[in-house]
Amino acid sequence: MSFTQEETLIYAHRDLVKGVAIFVVDVAVLVMLAYLALSASPWWLQTLFSLATGITIGILFVVGHDAAHNALTPSRQLNYVLGQLALLPALHPFSLWVNVHNHTHHRWTNLSPKDYVWTPLSLEAYRALPRRQQLRYQLYRGPLGPAVYYIYEFWWRKIAFPRKSVVRFKRAHFVDTALVATFAVTYFALLYFGSERGWFGGTPRPWWNAALFGFAIPFVVWNTLMSFVIYLHHTHPRIKWYDDEEVWKRSPAQLESSVHVIFPGPINFIFHWIMEHTAHHLRPSIPLYRLPAAQRLIESRERDRIIVFRWSIAAHLDVVRRCKLYDFRARRWMDFEGVYTS
Repeated sequence: MSFTQEETLIYAHRDLVKGVAIFVVDVAVLVMLAYLALSASPWWLQTLFSLATGITIGILFVVGHDAAHNALTPSRQLNYVLGQLALLPALHPFSLWVNVHNHTHHRWTNLSPKDYVWTPLSLEAYRALPRRQQLRYQLYRGPLGPAVYYIYEFWWRKIAFPRKSVVRFKRAHFVDTALVATFAVTYFALLYFGSERGWFGGTPRPWWNAALFGFAIPFVVWNTLMSFVIYLHHTHPRIKWYDDEEVWKRSPAQLESSVHVIFPGPINFIFHWIMEHTAHHLRPSIPLYRLPAAQRLIESRERDRIIVFRWSIAAHLDVVRRCKLYDFRARRWMDFEGVYTS
């Protein structure tokens, strides 16, 4: 089940003003918070602004994610430019992100091993791992897993230093990687010279202060947030994963393999509705500002098949407890002892 042609025309309609306005506001907020993280005093206030900076990098990344799907504005060229800029603070080359996200994750959603983000292991595959890799997998599937999973397994191994098995480098990849490297060098130079010359708040500070609050904390926070979000997108006791391509092709994978996560208060709004994920997977061309309406339409038709998860700390820990390994034959989750949990 998906959207009709008429519904696609309605929900995938892109608005130039909305797309640009969202990008501009997010950039302005990010610049303001980054400056406050560098200039505030005392250290605990710097820490708060630094944490907020990392969160805002994630919010801006959602805008870049939309641009990468050519969904943010009606102009493909403008989407390319805005996408490049939006992904720079996260140190993600635009074309590499398109390759690993659009061309891999969306093409092979929840098909192991082709979809390689938060892919669960079977009991047999887990037991065949060396002990060190078992411990690492246990860490990833534990409550603190998001703090280390994305920054190493995805950003480091697939974005910063991608292996040949992940991507075949093309000219666009080299150009975009050079752009990110130039941005990183320029930003670090600004932090180094600006901190010792008192550019941030008028008081000279050691370079490590700027490196810590202006880069390290925000970058770790952003990666943890990204990891946390995509974990929830495709991990739930009712989520189905596959390791047989023929079975996967016959399944409604895009409908049943993603979760609509509802956070308390205005969180879904603040994060540009990225958690209305079923509608996004059914039609990646739907702009972020039309996802809520599209999600409501899908849920009105497929209420029993779509997974809606109201997030709370207790509910999240229950998902973490139950979703360790996966039986691809029975299509059920299990714990590390092989006991079914779904």
